[in-house]
Amino acid sequence: MRIRQLRYFKALAEELHFGKAAEKLHIQQPPLSRQIQKLEEELEVTLFKRTNRKVELTEEGRYFLKEAKEMLAVMDRSKTTLQAMGNGTAGKLKISFIYLALSSAFPHIMGDFIGQYPDVEVCLHDENTYFQVNAVKEGTRHVGFVTMNLVDTKGLESMIVHNSRTCAAIPANHPLAKKDVLTLKDISELPYICSTDSYCRMRVKEMQRIFAEKDLELKIGMQYERKHTGNVFVAAGHGWTVINSDSAGTIPDGIALKPLEIELPPFEIGMIWNPERITPLVQNFIEFYRERIERNSA
Repeated sequence: MRIRQLRYFKALAEELHFGKAAEKLHIQQPPLSRQIQKLEEELEVTLFKRTNRKVELTEEGRYFLKEAKEMLAVMDRSKTTLQAMGNGTAGKLKISFIYLALSSAFPHIMGDFIGQYPDVEVCLHDENTYFQVNAVKEGTRHVGFVTMNLVDTKGLESMIVHNSRTCAAIPANHPLAKKDVLTLKDISELPYICSTDSYCRMRVKEMQRIFAEKDLELKIGMQYERKHTGNVFVAAGHGWTVINSDSAGTIPDGIALKPLEIELPPFEIGMIWNPERITPLVQNFIEFYRERIERNSA
């Protein structure tokens, strides 16, 4: 059974006239008659009752008309989708991101992209930087949003999409919350809450060095494994942590963000992708995101 035969059958079933159906299909009547006959022979059923005066669908023909319409609709949708995949307007896009990205323009730009590309299935994954780099290299993720200068991204291409100053997150009901700027001495008595992941371990070493230069000691407090748990502990009054200054909309109530007397290296988010695994869809997404970042910074 060929698609052409299904189209011929559908045209004849709708017109119930060989001449009109052939005209509709822009073919001669004999080829139409031959294809309908071949279709009936293949299905081993009679689809039409033919007389000198009229053509009618049999019961089997009426049933097959519904099936033919569904099959043709599926084929048409598939053709449209495949063509769209070819020009990057449809398909599946797997994007991973660090939690910090939620404090940037990332959510808004993703919403705009989904609105402009309704036939793209966007799959978002909240994952750490180390996992993302390997996943993008291997192709299990198309694009990643990572903490830059944290891991080796050799072999990947990237662009900086967000920079954010660092600040101290302290309990909102702590007396230090009344101060405009915190000194290292101010917070040296508070436990430092940190994650056990690799990035936070690097941050701890950096903070220990900075405190030691001021003849102070960084008091290590609660350590956690699950992401974002630290903010909950800070809000509960168990200590302080370092956070990006743009996090006001993503942290729980009970936290005050305060600048420090020293300037720590900024949080820098980069978008990464594998140039060897570029598809039209991935390319469209990269260009879309770049254009929105440039527009926002203009």
